[in-house]
Amino acid sequence: MMGNFSLFENRIYRQYHAWSKMLCMKNVMSKPAPNDGKLYCSPRHDHFMGCWNYTEAGTRAFLPCPDIPGFAPDHSAYFDCLRNGSWYVHPTTGKEYSNYLGCRNFQNVLTDIEKNFAHVYVSVVGFCVSLILLICSLVIFFKFRQLRCDRITVHKNLFVSYIITAFCFVIYLSVVSFGDGVLMENPVWCQVLHVITQYAVVSNFSWMFCEGLCLHTLMMHTFISGNSLIIVCLIIGWCVPLVLTGIYAGLRATLTDNTKFCWLSESSLQWIMFAPVVFSMLINIIFVINIMRLLVTKLKQMPEAAQTRKAVRATGILIPLLGLQFLVFIKRPNDKDSTLYDVYTYAVAIVVSLQGSFVSIM
Repeated sequence: MMGNFSLFENRIYRQYHAWSKMLCMKNVMSKPAPNDGKLYCSPRHDHFMGCWNYTEAGTRAFLPCPDIPGFAPDHSAYFDCLRNGSWYVHPTTGKEYSNYLGCRNFQNVLTDIEKNFAHVYVSVVGFCVSLILLICSLVIFFKFRQLRCDRITVHKNLFVSYIITAFCFVIYLSVVSFGDGVLMENPVWCQVLHVITQYAVVSNFSWMFCEGLCLHTLMMHTFISGNSLIIVCLIIGWCVPLVLTGIYAGLRATLTDNTKFCWLSESSLQWIMFAPVVFSMLINIIFVINIMRLLVTKLKQMPEAAQTRKAVRATGILIPLLGLQFLVFIKRPNDKDSTLYDVYTYAVAIVVSLQGSFVSIM
């Protein structure tokens, strides 16, 4: 019982519960009872967010377990409506009792929430470190005139996209994780913050693609106009993500189920933005292979050991610069209780938040 009490006192759980009660009042409890002459139990909203509709006396009602951390939404809870038109009362507590024993051990919910907060802390710290290093790198780029060239211009834009992404993530994660009542109230500004954060992420990957495009183009076509390449990169890096994010936001805003909790939950509509991102990373792989081929060709005049060192160093720089390590994290493990899922979550939090740091110190 103490475990359940702790669950009900958890701030995140209370936000979920209040939101589900509001929906239950609107969609079920405010509706009139069936007018067919039969006896029914009245609608109820319970502690575990179950919204029980009018149920015919002498029958058992079933609901899917709530889709929150710690529960298995593919399992079912049940509530018995007695023959006298009242809900089953637990003999020990003397209160109405809906049975969620098939869902999960409720105390595990607290463990899951604590793990989620731990990975948020890792992300916030990582992004703050990246912000400091990226700002220092930008200051160096702008301070020394000898660093002003087309390649450095692309670097500057990439670093700016990293800074915007880190800044947006720090604010968004702080708001949705530590802001009392924000998730439940779901204000418009919080939804807008989500969209801006998504734009920053897509823009960041777009500039990684521009890094690969610029380097590959300059190596393959030595005499191409630098200004033309920069204009193309500016369009790809800042304008294309704006279009993709705008389409995503416009479509998601029309779907009620996808607009709750500051749009924190994942949506299939995000593939409007992420599919081009994955495609750009695949193209970057082709760029890297071709760049390495050209580099090895030029290094053939050097001793074999020196060739290997140069090639390995170039590969080590290109992989984080072009964001190719993210291809490892495309598929997330399905079992949230597995050690592999925990490893994946922390690995993603570390790699994503420190990506800007990796690039800035190279």
